[in-house]
Amino acid sequence: MKLTKPRRDILSLYDEIDHPLNAEEIYNLLKNEYDLSTIYRNLNLFEKENILKSIVFSDKITYYYKSTGHFHFIYCIKCKKFEKLDICFENQFKKYIEENIQFKITDHILYFEGICKNCQNNNKAGD
Repeated sequence: MKLTKPRRDILSLYDEIDHPLNAEEIYNLLKNEYDLSTIYRNLNLFEKENILKSIVFSDKITYYYKSTGHFHFIYCIKCKKFEKLDICFENQFKKYIEENIQFKITDHILYFEGICKNCQNNNKAGD
């Protein structure tokens, strides 16, 4: 894979940001330097090459995140913001699944959806 300027620019965002991004967020962060089709095409290539992984939440928007590392998220369904969780019960879940269900775990992602504190407070203010 040739590392073109758009590809370098997209990947450099993930050096600074540790949560998933969707194509429109990347488009805005790169100050509209590349059209959305270029961004989508490169995100799909990065996923195919296992550089990025994708996840789709209940809003049906595809978000991309680094394929290396260990990530758990809380996602606000109102403002679309992420919080990273630094707690993981992977070993307990993995042991239970492998021993009781005889299912070999190769990877996992954990996320919760809900409404963040700011959106809850904004909702109360509008009551």
